[in-house]
Amino acid sequence: MARTVRHPRSRSRAVAHHNRQVAGVTGVLLLVVCLYSVAIGPNAWLWFGWAVLLLVCAALFAVRP
Repeated sequence: MARTVRHPRSRSRAVAHHNRQVAGVTGVLLLVVCLYSVAIGPNAWLWFGWAVLLLVCAALFAVRP
């Protein structure tokens, strides 16, 4: 007989933790792309960085705990 083991963290705490992770990753990526644009100047890689940032943010919000 299989026994189900529940995680000690409640669902609302798991969602709050996930949201903090999403905000942290989004903030770090935004900072990296902004610093890159200031240091290097606008070019094709800058637009690629913004596209990656957008896709990562969309993926993080799509994946829910």
